Amino acid sequence: MTVLTYRQPMARRHLLRLAATLPVAAAAFTPAVRAMTPAGAGDAAMQAAFYYAFPLFEFARMEQTLTESVGGPGTLNHIKQRSQLSDYRSRNVTAPNNDTIYSSLFLELSGGPVEVSIPTMRHRYFSVAFMDAFTDNFAYLGTRTTGGEGGRVWVVGPDWNGKAPKGVRLVQSTTNDAWMLARILVDGPDDLPAAEALQQQISATVAAGRPPARGFNVRAEREASDAANFLAVVNEMLARSKGGAGQLVRAERFAALGIGADAPPPSPALLAAWAAYLPSGIADLRQGFLFRDLVVNGWSYQPRGVGDFGTNDHLRAMIALGGIAALGEQEAMYFHANFDASGERLSGANSYRWRLPPGGVPADAFWSLTMYDAQADGRYYLVENPLGRYSIGDRTPGLVREADGSIVILIQRDRPEGAMAANWLPAPAGTMRLALRAYMPRAELIERKWRVPPLKKVAAKPAPGS
Repeated sequence: MTVLTYRQPMARRHLLRLAATLPVAAAAFTPAVRAMTPAGAGDAAMQAAFYYAFPLFEFARMEQTLTESVGGPGTLNHIKQRSQLSDYRSRNVTAPNNDTIYSSLFLELSGGPVEVSIPTMRHRYFSVAFMDAFTDNFAYLGTRTTGGEGGRVWVVGPDWNGKAPKGVRLVQSTTNDAWMLARILVDGPDDLPAAEALQQQISATVAAGRPPARGFNVRAEREASDAANFLAVVNEMLARSKGGAGQLVRAERFAALGIGADAPPPSPALLAAWAAYLPSGIADLRQGFLFRDLVVNGWSYQPRGVGDFGTNDHLRAMIALGGIAALGEQEAMYFHANFDASGERLSGANSYRWRLPPGGVPADAFWSLTMYDAQADGRYYLVENPLGRYSIGDRTPGLVREADGSIVILIQRDRPEGAMAANWLPAPAGTMRLALRAYMPRAELIERKWRVPPLKKVAAKPAPGS
């Protein structure tokens, strides 16, 4: 039986829960915020400002972490190649995949175009996504969009006016800070050298005489809990693209709460309000990323708009915390399981079975099921295990199939006995999360007509002699 559950609107549900569980924080920030905003709009105004600002903070944190660009340009406008598949030691990005290798390029575009060169790959899935500082994907190249054709690309900022050379694609970001992330599919360790050879052909160059990239003045801390630092980072991000387009123009709505490219230093009362709000705001995002609003048989279906968020700042902020750099649903779709079909939280203390029907997941590129260890800070990382296996998918060799062609995946802490060990996805000892990825999803997935099979908890075996 399929269980389809719609919940009450996410933002309202979280506010009600937080008001009940965090009375001290709610009491602390409400008077200060209401004193600075229209009557009755204080709590909602602070929440809206936080949703708007948090993705900028997370983008800055990622950019600084991966480029060391605080106090100088670091490696902005330089490609970093990750030529190994992610494993349990991969901690730079939350919820990484274990299917592709990455080419990461943080762009600083205030000084002019940056040229990116991409090889043609006709027989291997790849995607090159360009994302602005608000985490919207504004351009794609790759298997889906260009039929695998590569070429030269000029990436330019919001203030650039000009014409690209003949034969060069032009993509324009709404912010001067942007992120190019290329994913190249790898069919296991033996295929890694061939994929890496293609990856090494991805390059970035800047014109001779171009001004150096601008580094950051303010360091983004690991967690956005320091109110003064949070506002300083967000406002520097806005100032780095002052006068830009897209989501930047909405910053003026939050000026009363200290957000803006030209915002004055926040008052003590405003800092106190932010300091009181931030813990509950971050807790809100952690809970929201569980995606409980459309749950089918324990699987959470992503809301519309991931990767191209429009003005849905709540969704944008949740993804920034739990899955930054997510692709749009035409390129990839993500389904998450934090609970089994009965609503119980998934845990490695239990064993589960997942039966995939004949034909597999309706995706034209590939699909994979990945295991994550849930962290206390709301982020997710791959699970250390003796098999060195972090995901199972349509490219996993040696999977045992049932007589009808279906596949049963064994999800548990301990290695199974016998031939079914080939279908084992190792679990952590404690709380866990599963992610099903479908790249180049077919219409039945995009339209939410195909249902992800439920996870079934396996009854524990009785102890000997019981």
